[in-house]
Amino acid sequence: MIHIDVVMPRLFVEGASDLHVQLEIASGTLTAIVGPSGSGKTTLLRLLAGLENPKQGRIVFGDEVWLDKKQGINWKPQQRSIGYVFQDTALFPNMTVRENMQYAAPAGQQTLLYELIEATGLNALVNQKPERLSGGQRQRVALARALVRRPQLLLLDEPFAALDAEASQTLRQVLLTLHQTWGTTTLLVSHHEVDVRTLADRVVRLVQGRIQLDEFMANRIADKSELEEILHIVYDDVRQQWVVETATTQIQSSNPNWANRRVGDLIRIGGE
Repeated sequence: MIHIDVVMPRLFVEGASDLHVQLEIASGTLTAIVGPSGSGKTTLLRLLAGLENPKQGRIVFGDEVWLDKKQGINWKPQQRSIGYVFQDTALFPNMTVRENMQYAAPAGQQTLLYELIEATGLNALVNQKPERLSGGQRQRVALARALVRRPQLLLLDEPFAALDAEASQTLRQVLLTLHQTWGTTTLLVSHHEVDVRTLADRVVRLVQGRIQLDEFMANRIADKSELEEILHIVYDDVRQQWVVETATTQIQSSNPNWANRRVGDLIRIGGE
């Protein structure tokens, strides 16, 4: 679970005011952040990433306090378990696809690196540099690079904005598959209804730095099966699996990201 309560002075189109966001986001969900340009969507992502320092606030991910202004706590970006995909991809132009991913990968994660190359369909492009890639291919590299650190939180800032319809559809499917497989908590900033309709479990609309709308997407929950609250979670050392119990079922998984889940988090039944 992520607990967010941040206040950040900003100059909006309507004038100077504070971005003030209070949210609780369940682990393993995909939340779309929408709203007009200049409403504070990207600022919210940057606050979560530690790239902006708010006037006041607190950010807690699970048992980790990433930010607490009253206590003087403010973890650096590299201390927070995040993956960030920028709109412009921010790939190193002098590095190949493989080198861009290797640069971000922790030591000993070569197996994971090749799994992500396979999952994102980049096998034939690993020796190419970004200038030789299409916009959709560069975004797939950026997504794979963000995930190679096994982040607890994935932040996506308009990843489909510069893509044509076909490339956007391909990348949405890649993102959805990886999100469901890995169970990473994801925040997606987007202006496009199709992104929200296709991907999001929940939609938060910001207007001038305040939450105007916060609703769950009933159709997405139905499509990906039901979300249920975790009542009990334990690691089985013999089977080397996490075992989760909800009100209706018991689920096992060897996915290491389940180590970040806690009693009270929502879990997708049948979609893990």
